[in-house]
Amino acid sequence: MDFAKPDLLYLIFIVIPVLVLFFVYYKWQKNIVHNKFNIDIFSKINPDYSVSVKFIHFIFKLIAIVCLIFAMAGPRIGTKLKTVKREGVDVIFALDVSKSMLVEDVAPNRLLKSIQIISKSIDGLISDRLGLIVYAGQAYPLMPLTFDYSMAKLLVKTIDTDIVPSQGTDVSSAILLADSFFDNDERSKILFLITDGEDHEGNFDDELAQLSTNNIIISSVNIGTQGGGPIPIPTNRGVSYKTDSNGDVVISQSNSKMLKNIAASTNGDFIKTKDTQQAVDFIFTNIEGLDKTLKDEQIFSDYEDQFQWFLGFALFFIFLDLMFIQKKINFIRKIIK
Repeated sequence: MDFAKPDLLYLIFIVIPVLVLFFVYYKWQKNIVHNKFNIDIFSKINPDYSVSVKFIHFIFKLIAIVCLIFAMAGPRIGTKLKTVKREGVDVIFALDVSKSMLVEDVAPNRLLKSIQIISKSIDGLISDRLGLIVYAGQAYPLMPLTFDYSMAKLLVKTIDTDIVPSQGTDVSSAILLADSFFDNDERSKILFLITDGEDHEGNFDDELAQLSTNNIIISSVNIGTQGGGPIPIPTNRGVSYKTDSNGDVVISQSNSKMLKNIAASTNGDFIKTKDTQQAVDFIFTNIEGLDKTLKDEQIFSDYEDQFQWFLGFALFFIFLDLMFIQKKINFIRKIIK
């Protein structure tokens, strides 16, 4: 099952504030009843009052809201597979998520600018397979090569500097991981490194030689300015900045040298920019310069909408909620007790 409008699934997060508001209201009402009234007298005045009933009402409403959200997202099931030929290349984005990417010398910061670049690039893809890697002290696969651009867009939105537990900038692990993503076929392959280039030290000759053997091109997108900026660190009191052993604020500067060398060694290109559209144009210029090959792929050509099931469940729980409002119905009161 997939969804015609997956972005609407983010509405599910409204459940959190609704839960908070309910429990705040529940505690407030409980304090009023216990502190302002005599329990015996209150029970005689309002014999139908029940905490269980209120809780059941809330659960029914919550389930109905969740079902309505799923119905609006357009759930559907593929009913017919067909084989199509796609002419394109294999593209992998390897995004640096080290703490230096939080520097705000590029608005809003280096990481968010990089996410914007990847997201806009995904919008322009048509028949190219796409993979996603994040790296800092170690590289992690975010999404293998796929044509599922909608899923890629959702995953990109989840990226932050905490997605990789170990800090650092191990670009060699990102290169090796990318190499394992690509199939051993004749399809053109390109890896885009998107990073500020800081701490990209070391010798990558062996890794780069392996990529060259497999006809993989690396093109580098260098985000940040030469002047750089301090690395913000969120704290309970606001934001502080990373300092060195002497207590001086560390200034993270964008480094181009190593990225240029990596790109040149695989016949790739390099760009240093802080402009989103310029970076996106660079990416597609690189993709369009590659030889495109035809690849057979099985995709669903027909879908059957399934929203009616979730809509039906929502109406069912709304109906149950209305039934429980009829507090004078004796068998309902017995069930609650």
